[in-house]
Amino acid sequence: MALDALIFDPSPCGFPEPRVPLLPAGLDGIAPRAAGNWAAAGHFRHFSRGRYALHAACRLAGVGPGAALLAPAYHCRTMLDPALALAGEVILYPLAPDLSPELAAIEMLARRSPFPVKALLAAHFFGFAQDFAALSAWCATRGIALIEDASHALFCEHHRPAGIGDLGEFVASSPYKFLPCPDGGLLFARDAAALDPVAPLAPSWRAELRGMADLGLRLAAGRRARARCDPAKADAELESAARAEQTAPAARELRTEAGCSPDYRAAEANLGPLRSSRALCRRPDIARIAERRRNNYLRWQAATMNLPYCRPLFPELPAGCIPYMFPLLIDAPATRFRLLKRIGLPIWRWDSLVASNCPTAGDYRLRLLHLPCHQSLDGNPLAWMTAAVRKVGAGGTAPSAPWA
Repeated sequence: MALDALIFDPSPCGFPEPRVPLLPAGLDGIAPRAAGNWAAAGHFRHFSRGRYALHAACRLAGVGPGAALLAPAYHCRTMLDPALALAGEVILYPLAPDLSPELAAIEMLARRSPFPVKALLAAHFFGFAQDFAALSAWCATRGIALIEDASHALFCEHHRPAGIGDLGEFVASSPYKFLPCPDGGLLFARDAAALDPVAPLAPSWRAELRGMADLGLRLAAGRRARARCDPAKADAELESAARAEQTAPAARELRTEAGCSPDYRAAEANLGPLRSSRALCRRPDIARIAERRRNNYLRWQAATMNLPYCRPLFPELPAGCIPYMFPLLIDAPATRFRLLKRIGLPIWRWDSLVASNCPTAGDYRLRLLHLPCHQSLDGNPLAWMTAAVRKVGAGGTAPSAPWA
C-alpha cells in the first residue's frame, strides 16, 4: 500500500540553533539511590531508542510483509519506521481533537484492510494518559496486539504513571526524554516469555565515551541558556526577527513516497543503550521530576490561556500526569512559528508525517507546537520563552503586518 510523506524542510530559512535545551540537561531529576522496580527485570528489554523498542514489538506481534500495523494519523515518523523497516503495511487511523483514537473508524479500517492486522499502536501523547480500555477489548477479540507508545511518559523500569502501561501487550518508552541520559529505549512485555528471542547488543566503548561527552555538552548548553535568555529583550528580538523575515527564503513543502525516516538506522535496531544511560535510568527522582515539570507546565498554561491567537491543547493538568511537553495550538503558524524559531526558541513540531485524511492530523501538523517544560528549566529561560510566545501576536509582529 503506497504511502506519501508530507515533509516540511526548514533548511532554506537559516534558523539559529535553539538557545534552550529541548530535553533535560545536567543531573536534575537524578536521585542518589536507585529506585525500586515495579515489574521483574525479565519483562523488559533495553534499546538505544524507543523507536527500536517499537521495532521489536512490531516484529514480535507479526508485523511484516503482507501484515499490517494500525497507527495514529498524527505521529512522529519514527513511530511508523519500525513497521516500514519490517516491510509491513501501515494503516493510519484518525484521532479526535483530544488525540484519542476513533474506535469506529479503526473498526472500519480493519474490516476493509486487504492485509491481516497484527498490531495496533496507540500513544499517550505528551504524557497524558489515554483510556485504552475499549481499544484493548477490541484488540483482544480480534487477536490483535495492542502496543502502547509511552515515549511521552516516564515509563522506565522504575516508575509507571497511573493509566499508562496497564493494557498493552507491549509498551515502548524513551527514558531519555525525561532523564538527562544520552539515549535509551525500553520495551515492556506483559508476558516475559515473549521477549525470549530479544537480546539487544551492548554498544561499543567508543560510543560510551561519546555519550559522556554528550552529557557534558548538554550541561553546558543549560548553563548558557540561563545567561542568554532575557525576558525584557523578547520584544526587541521579535522585532528584529520580523525585519529579517521580510527577506528570508521560505521553507520547502515536499510530498514524497514514504519510507523510513532519516532518523531510523537499521544497523542500530538491535543495539542496547549506553551503560551511562542505564545507570541514570536506575535513579529517577520521580517526585522532583513531577513537581518541576508540572510547575513549568502550569506556568506555560497561565501565560497562554487567554491569548486570542493560541490555546493549550490540554488546558487541564490531571493529577498524577507528568507532562513531556506543553502542546500549544497557534494560529497563523506560517508567521508565528518562523518568528519564534528565528529568535532561537526551542520548538518541536510533527510537521513531517505520512499523509492521511484525518482532519486532526492535518490541522495539528503545522499548528501544534511542542514546547519544553522539563525539569532543567528555571529562571530566565522559561520566562523568556513564555514572554516571546505572549508577544509574538502583538504589536508589529502580528500576522496582519504587510510582510506576513
